Amino acid sequence: MKAIILFFLILISIATAVVLGAFAPYHFYNKALYSGIDSRFYKIGKTSDTFHKGSYYNIDPMKSVSSEAKDLWETFHFVDFEIPLPVRHPMFVLLPLIERRKDRPVLGAVFKTRGGQEVSSFKVLESFKFDKRVEHHKLLELPFFKNYLLTIDDKVLWKDLFTRDLNIPSGKLFDLNFWKSLWRISYQELVYNLYILQLRSEFFPHNATNLSYYTNKSFGVIELVDGHKLELGLEEIFRTEIFYVYRNGFIHKFFLKTRHDHLISDSIRKRMMNTLEYKPSDEASSIEIYARYKALPYYKRVSQEGMIYLYAGWSHVTGKKEFLKEMIQFLERGNNSYSYLAPLYDYSFKQFGTNFSIIKDNLKESANERVKRKALEEERRQDDTIKNSKSSDFDGDFENEDKKVEYFLKKAKESDEYEEDKNILFKD
Repeated sequence: MKAIILFFLILISIATAVVLGAFAPYHFYNKALYSGIDSRFYKIGKTSDTFHKGSYYNIDPMKSVSSEAKDLWETFHFVDFEIPLPVRHPMFVLLPLIERRKDRPVLGAVFKTRGGQEVSSFKVLESFKFDKRVEHHKLLELPFFKNYLLTIDDKVLWKDLFTRDLNIPSGKLFDLNFWKSLWRISYQELVYNLYILQLRSEFFPHNATNLSYYTNKSFGVIELVDGHKLELGLEEIFRTEIFYVYRNGFIHKFFLKTRHDHLISDSIRKRMMNTLEYKPSDEASSIEIYARYKALPYYKRVSQEGMIYLYAGWSHVTGKKEFLKEMIQFLERGNNSYSYLAPLYDYSFKQFGTNFSIIKDNLKESANERVKRKALEEERRQDDTIKNSKSSDFDGDFENEDKKVEYFLKKAKESDEYEEDKNILFKD
């Protein structure tokens, strides 16, 4: 009898051990997801609840509609995206936004009402390589799991990064349905979830408050929160979003900030979402935009409308010093507000040592650039002296006084035409 009891006890112990062993990975997974874990197979710190679930981007909450006249906006290839910009909008203006970087500047713009209130802004952020390898986790390198991860299509992985819910069912200890629901989740799915969690924690900003996926354009969308304001209990005035685009192994990002519950701002946001498309930057686009710019009447070319064309064109050739110089000097001929030119001045001075202004009160330059400018001015002065001395030799070579007056009137007219069009950024 004792032998039988002992046999059943051993049998129960083995069965219990098998059951506990079978469900131990789910405990390991829960600990990694909610508390963080540090083991020789997998290591991750405590992650935000935001990284535990995703959703689909919903454009419906935006109450306003983009029903404005089409001629108020133009679509431009700006850096790596095609975006709508307000070329002649009566309600707000656009100001350049330029942040210096080592390779090329981060470019964007600020939308302000005519009264000076900021309603929106955007930036094309730096791209980075999407490295999907995570060799430092032994769990993910086990052949059984690694081979499974390699079968996941890139498009599926990209979508799951923003939509997959990593939470698993919870329930009471003696709830049979709870244990059944856990058992339906394979170990491979658990490891895939940990892989998604790892990628989210490595590539997404830690102040993310929502992850979503915009199906129409295959964009990932991350909404951010200002952690400092949150700690102080202050209300968020702006909605801040980053749109993620995956192309050819790289992630490209577009930053958009819009005011909450603001009609104009909602309209800008909706228009951006409807038009926004990824398109790699190309110098050919700069030439095409400049051709459109040249087709404008002169008064528009020196206005804010002209500034938008030139700014979009320069976004593809930011390394061309002469483009920026001519853009600034040409825009200074119009009645543009200083606020339009200020960002261009500031970047130019920091990057090249001069803001290229032809307006004496606005000119700012380093000592080295001042010496170069003075030397060039002296060289031109000497050239003009030589030309004037040569032209004076022809002073008496006219048939009569009328011919002389006619000649100088013609030269003056040619000079005016040259002054208007001398700042050609791309030669025909």
